[in-house]
Amino acid sequence: MSTVRKSLVKHIVWLLAVAVIIYSIGIKSNVVKAVDNDLKYQGEITNFIKQWIVNNWSYYYHVNNVDVEIADFKKSGDKVEGIAKVCVTKVLKAQKVGELPYIKGMLRKINMADYDVQLQKEYKINKVLSANSGVLTKEKAQRVVKMLDDRYSELKEYIGVPDESYMILKFEAELRGSNIEENAIKLYAEQMNTFVPAEELIPKSPAEYENAGYKEMESKLIEEGTFAVAALYPYYDRLKARDYANTWTSNATTYCPHNIALQDIAKWNNAKWPYYDCFCHNDCADYVSQALNAGGIPVDPGKWERLKDSSNNWAWTYVPGLKNYMLNQKGYWKRSTWESAAAGGVIVIPDSHVMMIVKNDTIERLFSAHTNDRLKYPYGKNTTWEYYVLWE
Repeated sequence: MSTVRKSLVKHIVWLLAVAVIIYSIGIKSNVVKAVDNDLKYQGEITNFIKQWIVNNWSYYYHVNNVDVEIADFKKSGDKVEGIAKVCVTKVLKAQKVGELPYIKGMLRKINMADYDVQLQKEYKINKVLSANSGVLTKEKAQRVVKMLDDRYSELKEYIGVPDESYMILKFEAELRGSNIEENAIKLYAEQMNTFVPAEELIPKSPAEYENAGYKEMESKLIEEGTFAVAALYPYYDRLKARDYANTWTSNATTYCPHNIALQDIAKWNNAKWPYYDCFCHNDCADYVSQALNAGGIPVDPGKWERLKDSSNNWAWTYVPGLKNYMLNQKGYWKRSTWESAAAGGVIVIPDSHVMMIVKNDTIERLFSAHTNDRLKYPYGKNTTWEYYVLWE
């Protein structure tokens, strides 16, 4: 090969090498740019969610902190979507229970501006009677005092005390150029394996809460019978049941061995109630039964007894069996509403799922559950769900 041809070949090889390098740099640059854009979009979504929480909850709460983790992110054309896990730390602005709109409504119905829960029982009954002279009987005044004392016992724990709640949000957004169009961001909240518009979790107006409190008191006053219903278990401690439920669950990120339900059995009470393979993705009723038992509901041999009640439709571990035992056989459960069901109560999705109510501060309502494991998770009003309490 002549010197000229050798030189030409070397030059061509050199040009090709340069071209490959330039092409590779271009590809790498585009990849880096795409990654940078994805991170930019995720940052914008994160900030939007944080501001959405602050804007919609700060009327009733001091929002101390909002943590947002983008758990899934996809870009397709001019749209982005994904999943965000959110933890909100906040504290009620109300300085005392009587400042909550819901409680104001309850008190308005009985012509009282305030209620001193520290007074002796007879003094409280007399105050209610005095404010409703000729309207309420002593029996109904006793019902009022019992109900207010119970409600205050939970609510006073939330005054001035920061608390966390968790939610899973699905987001969808449109791009305009290289920016997310903020007005086109949509949020959906997970509610037991389905997503609903996140607006359903936003706190309502003070007037709506006050009216709901008024109606609850009104409904209690027109109920027939004595203020103490014999069928309800009298020794149930609903706050102990709440505390148990919050202790023995988590917002799990790992799946059960069958890869169906999010579970972390390290957060379960395996010392007292050992894990079995049959609970792999099927232990919601078992968890609720444990909490009810922690609240004082006694084990009923052969009728409501873990893995020993097959003749009673597996009442401890099977949702329909549990509901039938508590509601029909024993009368421990009483039908309630989304508005008034509180910590220690139960939510049933008919024939399929059961959850423990762990908070109702009259503004926000939270549940904890297994299958999937959930801790302090907000729930909106759902007409297909059933709400039960174990107290008058």
